[in-house]
This record gives sequence, structure tokens and C-alpha cells, in this order.
Amino acid sequence: MSDLTPEQMAEFLERPLVAVMVTLRADGSPHAIPIWYEYRNGEFIVFTSDTFVRVKNLRRDNRAAITVSNHEEPYMYVSAEGPVSITSEGVAETGLSIARRYMGEQGDQFLEEVLDEHSVLLRLTPERILTWVSD
Repeated sequence: MSDLTPEQMAEFLERPLVAVMVTLRADGSPHAIPIWYEYRNGEFIVFTSDTFVRVKNLRRDNRAAITVSNHEEPYMYVSAEGPVSITSEGVAETGLSIARRYMGEQGDQFLEEVLDEHSVLLRLTPERILTWVSD
């Protein structure tokens, strides 16, 4: 067992794996949800709707964690913790990039169906990153 090298981490995060994001409810309990993401310029970016619980939680407490893992050998994960900013700037372009990352050309139609005035981007800026790979 060892940490991923920076090169391994970058390559791993390019894979379209479903991540799990954890936010905090008002009572302090965790709210974990599977999400699509993109890792760009040292940030985890998530396309979502501001009507979802995760966004309501983040408006109250911007701390979050995200974990990306695979399900085949060698087993790996990247887990990051940090503050999340919420923005609508660049939401259509980034939403399309994320949708295409997971759905290929069908991502265009998916985004057409879900993009609306509630669409936002969540930008998690890691303050702590943990990585692991099985040897």
C-alpha cells in the first residue's frame, strides 16, 4: 500500500469515475451523494442544481469532502477535503464538459434537458488530499 504519485493521481482523476461528495446537514450529520465531477486546475468541479440538498448544505457550511475510487485492481482512491464555492459562471460550458465526460455525445442532450436557471457549479478547493494505491 502506498500513496499515488502526482502523475498517477492526475491520470486517475481523468477517468470518468463516479465520486462521492459529502456535505454537512444543519445538525452536523453527513450527507453523502454520488456525483459526476471534473478535476481542473487543482479543483474538483461539480455541475448540479441549487435546489438539491447538497447545495443548501453548502450555503450554510461550505466544508465538504469528495472521494473518487475504482473497483478493480490495483485499487486506488483520491479523497479531498476543503471549502466549496458556488457559482453560475461558466455553468453551461463546464456542465457540457462534464456531461460529455460521462456520456460521450449523449451528454449534449442530457445537458439540454437539465440545464436551467437553477444550474450551478460547485468548486471544491482541496486543503487536504489523501491518496492510496494497492501494491
